[in-house]
Amino acid sequence: MVAGRQETRVQDNDLYAEIREIRKIELEFEKSQIKEDIEKQVNDFDEEIHEMQKEKYRLESDLKNAELKLILLFEELIILNSLDDRDAELTLKLQRSKQEKSHIIRGITSITRQLEEKKDKIDEIQKKENDIKRRFHEVCKEDSD
Repeated sequence: MVAGRQETRVQDNDLYAEIREIRKIELEFEKSQIKEDIEKQVNDFDEEIHEMQKEKYRLESDLKNAELKLILLFEELIILNSLDDRDAELTLKLQRSKQEKSHIIRGITSITRQLEEKKDKIDEIQKKENDIKRRFHEVCKEDSD
């Protein structure tokens, strides 16, 4: 009986060795699959980091541009504030000039009316003069003394 048990052990050892070999191959395959997955995830992660860095640089650039615009607008505000007094002064001067202009226009209108009245009087006087000359010539002929 001893001989039968040894054969069984040998067969069991061969079977176990074959199962271990198959399991080893399976584990190596799983290991290579896991390594590939990890490498893919690491590469994807690296790409995402690279894209995020590019986005960060874009955002930093936009932020710097916004800061420059803010500085420019602040400088413009300072300039505008410094011109407020001059603007108020010029506005007051403009109002005075408009008032003077309206006074001058009223004066011109008044003078124009007076001029038209005088012209009408002159026209009347000229008509009278012409009428007097005509009557004079009618009464006094050229040949008369």
